[in-house]
Amino acid sequence: MADVIMKHSKAVIALWLVVLVCALPFGIKSGDVLEYDMNSMSGSSTEASDGQAIIDEHFSNSIDLSEILVISYSSSEELAAAQAIFVEFQNLMDDKYGAKTTVSNYGTYSKGDPNVEGILMIAIANNEGESWDIAHETDNIRDLVKEAKSNASAAYPEAAGLTTYVTGNDAITYDTENSSMEDVSKVDPLSILLIFVLLGLFFYAVVTAVVPPAVVGMAYGIALAAVYAIGCLMGVYYITQTLILVSMLGAGCDYAIFIITRYRDERKKGLSHEDALKTAIMWGGEAVFTSGISVIIGFAALALCDFAMVRTMGIILAIGIAIALVAALTFIPSLLNLVKDKIFWPSNIESYKRVEDKVQNGGKLGVHGHLSKGSKRYFAWLSRNTHKHSKLIAIALVVLCIPGLYIFAESEDSADMISVMPDSESVDGLDLIMTQTDGGTIMPTYIVLEMNESIATVGSLPYGGMSIPYVIWNEHGLDPATMTGAVPAVMKMTKDIDAEYEIVGSISGLNSWQIMYMTVESALGTTDPSTINQVLYGQMPSAVKGYVGMILAIASGQAPTHIDPTAFTASWNSYVISGYPLTVANIIDGILNVGTGILSDDGQYVSVMVITTDKPMSADTMDFLAELRSDLHDGDESYDSVYSNIWSASYVAGTSASIDDMSKDIEDQFSMIRIVVAILLIVLLFFILGSYLTPIRSIITILLSVFLTVALTHVVFEGLMDTPVLFLIPIVLFVVLLGLGMDYEIFMTTKIRENKIKGMNNDEAIDNAIKEAGPVISLCALLMGGTFLTLVLANSSMLKELGFALGMGILIDGLLMVGYVSPALMHLMGDWSWKGPGFLTRRHGLNPDGSNMAVPAACSAAPADAERIGGEMPVRAVPATPEEVAKYKQECYSEVAVRQDRIAALNAEVKTLTDNKRIGRLDEEGEKELEAKRSELKAEKESLREFQRKSREDLRSGKGQ
Repeated sequence: MADVIMKHSKAVIALWLVVLVCALPFGIKSGDVLEYDMNSMSGSSTEASDGQAIIDEHFSNSIDLSEILVISYSSSEELAAAQAIFVEFQNLMDDKYGAKTTVSNYGTYSKGDPNVEGILMIAIANNEGESWDIAHETDNIRDLVKEAKSNASAAYPEAAGLTTYVTGNDAITYDTENSSMEDVSKVDPLSILLIFVLLGLFFYAVVTAVVPPAVVGMAYGIALAAVYAIGCLMGVYYITQTLILVSMLGAGCDYAIFIITRYRDERKKGLSHEDALKTAIMWGGEAVFTSGISVIIGFAALALCDFAMVRTMGIILAIGIAIALVAALTFIPSLLNLVKDKIFWPSNIESYKRVEDKVQNGGKLGVHGHLSKGSKRYFAWLSRNTHKHSKLIAIALVVLCIPGLYIFAESEDSADMISVMPDSESVDGLDLIMTQTDGGTIMPTYIVLEMNESIATVGSLPYGGMSIPYVIWNEHGLDPATMTGAVPAVMKMTKDIDAEYEIVGSISGLNSWQIMYMTVESALGTTDPSTINQVLYGQMPSAVKGYVGMILAIASGQAPTHIDPTAFTASWNSYVISGYPLTVANIIDGILNVGTGILSDDGQYVSVMVITTDKPMSADTMDFLAELRSDLHDGDESYDSVYSNIWSASYVAGTSASIDDMSKDIEDQFSMIRIVVAILLIVLLFFILGSYLTPIRSIITILLSVFLTVALTHVVFEGLMDTPVLFLIPIVLFVVLLGLGMDYEIFMTTKIRENKIKGMNNDEAIDNAIKEAGPVISLCALLMGGTFLTLVLANSSMLKELGFALGMGILIDGLLMVGYVSPALMHLMGDWSWKGPGFLTRRHGLNPDGSNMAVPAACSAAPADAERIGGEMPVRAVPATPEEVAKYKQECYSEVAVRQDRIAALNAEVKTLTDNKRIGRLDEEGEKELEAKRSELKAEKESLREFQRKSREDLRSGKGQ
């Protein structure tokens, strides 16, 4: 790959730019396909989704609470002003939207006296369905509310000061979308600034600080086109766009930095530009490729989830990382090949060398020098102490993990999506509704019953420009002679549920005016219709009270506009209207059952509405749903069994039920996905590293990072901020950290293996890797962890929790686990870290037992003042003391590494020239160059062998003295 990139650098860069230009028009439209309602992205068949599908298909009159105007009042005068605002608002909505919307009074609600203090709720129904997006009319509707308040204040001065909110599911969607865009505009610049500052300090260069985020930005532009394409097919949850940006910024910059740093380090060692770039691509590229594949595996595993929200998140994140990986492996080396050392402007290789010389030999240090000196001291200290105190570090890890694992096991994750919504007018309105009414008023739970057969004839009749529903029960719905059938059965069930659960604020099921009439008649001991009707009228819900009163008024001969409850004289079976053989009971039953969305249009389904006193999706509400489902479905005493002659199936539906199903199903599926990800990563590392134990050890350390991070997240958000931790957090954290966190494990482990291959023993290979790879790994962890942590500035608690968990997880893994724990454990494991099958270990120059094949047990570069072997490499006097032996060995490892890199580079050049000769593209000068390179390669190999032989002899002589 190195040869192809170096030959075709300009073409590679041009190809990337062409792809970017083609992708941008689609990427710009990616925001159009984002979804903001998690409930709409289940994508999996569950009890709640099946029940909701029945409601959507068969209930045309279900109450639409997508948009709600809430007006708060604190006196009877303010209530009158609120009613005036409603009238003005209704007129303004009719003028602007016509038949597209219906504005209706949903009633007054209060925890006390509704005539003194409470809220007036006004439902805004979308009559166009999905063909018209009322959510994006929210700002316009809010403007009409302001105008209505102004108009009403002419007659009611109190109207101007009333607090109003436009809320509901569609308004929440709209506010969440705007909040998301606001978060992106706030988080993105901060992430990029953080990356620029850290890179600038690390490289002490402007260009190097700009290149990685710029290249990732190009890759992100292309990834947005993928977001648009996938979103057109299945929808994309809005947080995915934010997560893909920070993930690509973190991972993409990591990959770019690792390659650029390797190139710089090889140039500082004295290699030519070509040799340094080839080495960076060969060794750094392998580590980056392995890391990228591990991240892609982690994210792609999310695609195994049935739920569209999680599935599309996994697919898009995997695609984003893949694009960033390819950019790092192709665009960055191509750019390096073209600009060479200018990428470090205003620094250069010579200035880096001068800084290192001053750090080692003394001299005046600038900012870069002090940073370099501090870094070298820290990682030298780290290499000594992870080696010296490896057992103590392992014990400390166990001690630290015990409370973390306990908190992880005992903590309960929340499905309360309301608590993590971003602050907005719609959320404030929702909170107001839940303080003045039962918590589940606008997000009810539904018990959907599928009847064995239709229980009624449902129709409507016109009156005064309205369509008034009616219901004629058949014998399966209500048998008047025996008072049996679906209606009394459902009424009995709803009464039992209401009595059994304190959390049930109200429950609305099938109702029969006839049954209610007879019940009141029996209770009051009177047959006077006026008295009975008056009592029944007083029991009607506020949402239908006016319509029932109108029917009773018509039945008693009054004008519908002047309803006097004291004049109700019509009995339930005494009225026929416009030639229809309908009683008052038939019409009122239509209003109570069809008009409120309880009975389906075909009489085949019943939807019982349960409003909980607690908030939707709260822990108590979710516990209630579990018990309710058990009451409906489980055992011979369940409602499904007892009333099997009435209905064939029942479903618990609604927003809370959908989220409950989603959270439980995702948890169940992730039990399998976690295992799949872990196994795939172990297999990947097994073949890449050729080791039995190191892949398992890597997975274990990352899992410990996950446990510690989840525990810390619960402590911070639940313990300190009183915010429940969303169920998605541990799931996403596991997959993301197992992928992105594996980067640092692979960077460190492949560097240790490289040192082993070049001749160092296990402990020396680890110590050298800490010193050389430790700084760049720490930088990468700070970059990625910092970019995720910027999400804590978001308005949404969900993004705050994700940002905190992912950021802290990356920092714990990259700085603590990879910096301290992994090296300590590898010191303790010794060569067991590298034991593996011979067919894999021999590919890397290692024996199956983990020892080196070609490099002697001790050999080293000699100081510059001794004579050279073969005229090339100085070898000092025979080492005599243990200190000299140790120093001799350490120096030799460095020389062997340099010589092997040079041999690898020559091998690559010889292969390229040989390939060109085979296809006839080598001229006479090329033939001469090929022969010269072959001779140089042969001499280098002989020189290395002689150097190794002489080093062994010197060490044996030294040990014998």
